[in-house]
Amino acid sequence: MSFLTISGSLEETATGATAPLSGGFSLRVEALADWLLRIAVVPDGGFTVDRTWMIAPGDDVPWPGRDRLSTEGFQSPLPASVNQTGGAGTIVTLGDDWCVHVQSVPLALTIQRRDAGSWRTVVADRTTGAYQWFAGRGIFRHFQMRGLDDRHYGLGDKTGPLDRTGRRLRCLQTDSLGYNAQTADPLYKHAPWVIAEMADGWATGLFYDTLSETTFDLGAEHSNYHPHYRHVDIQEAGMVLYVVAGPKLRDIVPRLMQLTGRPHFPPRWSMGFAFTTMHHADAPDAQRVMTGFAERCRTERIPISAIHSGSGYTTRDDGRRYVFTWNDKKFPDRAGFFRHLAELGFRTAANVKPVLLTEHPDYPQAAAEGWFVRRQDGKPAVEMFWGGNGSSLDFTNAATVDWWKQGISAQVLEAGFTAAWNDNNECELWDETATIDGFGKPLPAIDMRPVHALLMTRATYEATLARRPDERPYTISRAGPIGISRYGETWSGDNRTSWHTLKWNLRQGLSMSLSGMQFTGHDIGGFDGPKAEPELFVRWVEMMSLHPRAVMNSWKPQLDDPTNLPWMHSEATDNVRAALALRYRFLPHLYHLAYLAHRDGSPLIAPLFYHFDDPECRADMDAFMLGPDVLVAPAVEAGATRVEVFLPRVEGGWHDFHSGAIHEGGQAVTVDAPLGRLPVLVRSGAILPLATRWPDTTPHDFAEVELTLFAGEGSGETRREAFFDDGLGWGYRDGEASLVACEADWDEKSVRLEACERWSGRGRPQLTLACRGLAGRNFEADTRW
Repeated sequence: MSFLTISGSLEETATGATAPLSGGFSLRVEALADWLLRIAVVPDGGFTVDRTWMIAPGDDVPWPGRDRLSTEGFQSPLPASVNQTGGAGTIVTLGDDWCVHVQSVPLALTIQRRDAGSWRTVVADRTTGAYQWFAGRGIFRHFQMRGLDDRHYGLGDKTGPLDRTGRRLRCLQTDSLGYNAQTADPLYKHAPWVIAEMADGWATGLFYDTLSETTFDLGAEHSNYHPHYRHVDIQEAGMVLYVVAGPKLRDIVPRLMQLTGRPHFPPRWSMGFAFTTMHHADAPDAQRVMTGFAERCRTERIPISAIHSGSGYTTRDDGRRYVFTWNDKKFPDRAGFFRHLAELGFRTAANVKPVLLTEHPDYPQAAAEGWFVRRQDGKPAVEMFWGGNGSSLDFTNAATVDWWKQGISAQVLEAGFTAAWNDNNECELWDETATIDGFGKPLPAIDMRPVHALLMTRATYEATLARRPDERPYTISRAGPIGISRYGETWSGDNRTSWHTLKWNLRQGLSMSLSGMQFTGHDIGGFDGPKAEPELFVRWVEMMSLHPRAVMNSWKPQLDDPTNLPWMHSEATDNVRAALALRYRFLPHLYHLAYLAHRDGSPLIAPLFYHFDDPECRADMDAFMLGPDVLVAPAVEAGATRVEVFLPRVEGGWHDFHSGAIHEGGQAVTVDAPLGRLPVLVRSGAILPLATRWPDTTPHDFAEVELTLFAGEGSGETRREAFFDDGLGWGYRDGEASLVACEADWDEKSVRLEACERWSGRGRPQLTLACRGLAGRNFEADTRW
């Protein structure tokens, strides 16, 4: 059809402005906060999917979802005024900071923000046509103008460079075993979120609130009849777009978390190193194999906190995996198995899957009671799944949710596991006529695929919380939309073993971190493919040692020696052990960043340009920031013994964590990276909590921590905080934890560092104060607890 136009007058409403459109649509423009604008193109009769599960300004949503046009949870909508400018133009002013110029024919919006007393255009629709509904194809299309030097970030776990400009990418959850980490698309997540950044660094976030399949064209397409543009294809009638104000990219990501819900604060043990492989739980004598692995870790002093079990514990003699069942032949003494792992200090997590194979013992009951996604005739929709045909559980059915929670409680937690790992939950459905319960209001299943991973993870989270209400739950999900971080962490899925993957996985993780998925990582050593040679294996452990999630995971049945193991190359084991020790040394800092992510929505890892405005930081590089103070430059090329990295301009320069050398910022430097050493540089003025001693059996429970000031040359001053608690409970909400305020100053003669407790001090480890970069100066340290 032709482009939508305004077919009547633009009128003020209690929350903004509205106008009728051609094609049976209406326009709504609302400012929901001084940093948040919502543009909705609403079909007559409302949206087919009338609710959202991604928008959560109060940090969560009701189980049945929230109305897609609700204003609940936002600050009072800002007052709007509508002013005709003559001709076809109208200006809508919303509050003090938003101004929307409305072109009627064809409909096009130009959105401006107040900038130092004047108005600045931050987002503009294509004036030659911006909104189209293709009823026969079921696609709603939205065009926006773009500058040739615009940059585009986000979209979750996408492959390739962080700047997506020039690419066409789909949001469609897919099980992508062994994907190409540079080019494959789509992958596991649903993140209809783009940060559009202009050449001068002014950025704006664009969040399309839809669970439908969505394709983003960020400049791949070009037409002789239109100025340069980007566009989005949404497979539903209508559009809800949230415009998130900057001006900087680092302003936008925390605001995305305000919009979609802050990430859950995980227990500290979950941030230690963990191990899993399908091969161990698949073994006929799985109990002996897994126990033997755990014992060897302790014997060989491999620092490790948790063992995650693959789904083999549910495998029947026919090789099929039936969730919430146990193979007692593999685990003849289940109670003894978990008791022994606990004695060795291990936490555990169980793999669970949301599809019942048609032979599952509970399938007849589930089918009879309507727990599955259903075909048009009401029977279960049967799709291809791992191990045979099966039906996806419908997590918009309250009875399904109850059954799932009971299974998690009885067959996972009461059986002995600490937590559950939600896997294979992409919900690949292809029957256009299938429906889901929608909590009593049926919805088209094909438009709701991502919600099942989200609600599956929520159900697992709530079951875990009910089992141990005094402990913060830990859960994991491979798939899901933005909002999944409210309940657990995620990772980049079934990656392939290669140097190529190591390099490009780094960027995938940073993209997820910019897309509301802060707790993320990659399977160490590669899940699929060949065996990693010693050098590659060590470099993989090194890179992941300073990521939020560090889990070794593999499944390589085609190999005679199929499992990634910490000791699989004897000549590399010392280097693996050293890389893991670095993780536990930095764990107090990682945990502090986890608390800040929960409190503020800030990412743990980020590209350099998130924290720094240096033009050089925009270059594609093999480096990342761990918080604002630690720069990590992993070696991701075979044979590399040195890495080159650009150091942002900061006062006092950057400290090489290993050598102690101080490098001036604003230049590229070459840093030694012998095998076994991860290049780490620390910003002058940083005060890092670094563990100096931890128990062998629970290395995540650091016993002694050094608050280490990295003093600059000359003179300066700095302030930082360090957070500690018991690592498990909810006391931090009421100040029943430790928040240590640190102040430091230095000149040519002396350095002073002071630490003062702000909260109750509960959970604070033994602390000492230290300084790097003294260069012969006196060091004065003072603590006030």
